[in-house]
Amino acid sequence: MDLSGQCQCGKVTFHAKGAPIMNVYCHCRACSRAMGMSPVHLVCFSKDGIEITAGEGNLQMVQGHGKMEHYHCNQCLTQVYQTPAGAPFNALFPTTFRIETPDPSLPCGVSCKLPTELLPTVHINYENRLTDWADDLPKLTGFPGSPPLKNNGTPM
Repeated sequence: MDLSGQCQCGKVTFHAKGAPIMNVYCHCRACSRAMGMSPVHLVCFSKDGIEITAGEGNLQMVQGHGKMEHYHCNQCLTQVYQTPAGAPFNALFPTTFRIETPDPSLPCGVSCKLPTELLPTVHINYENRLTDWADDLPKLTGFPGSPPLKNNGTPM
C-alpha cells in the first residue's frame, strides 16, 4: 500500500507505505474523546512506514488519556496521527488520506469513498462502545488477538 495525506490546511503532509498493521474501528475512550466520536477508524502502520513529508515543525503533540499521544497540525488543528507511547505503530485517520477518484456523476466531481482494501476489518476495545454495532466485523476486547465479543458485548 502506498498512501499520501495531509492536514486540512496542507501545512503537514505525510506518506505511508507498506501493509497496515491494523485497520480498525476503535471504541476506546482515548480515541473517542480525542476525536469527538466513536468509533474512530484507524489505519495503523509501523513507525518506519510513515514519513512526514512536509511541515514536521508544525506537528504538535498533545498528551492524551493514559499513554496516548496525539499529533496535530498547530495551524489548522487537524489530528494527523496518534500512538500509544512506546507502541511500534502510528495510527492514521483515513479522513486525512488523499483519496479522490474522478466521478462526473457527483456534484463535486470526485468520490472520496475508501477503496475496499482500506475498509476496517475489526472493532477493538468494543467493551467501551457507545452502542452495539450489528455488522459482520469481529468485535474484540482489546487489540487483535484479544478475546472476541458478540455484537451485544457479551463473551463468545
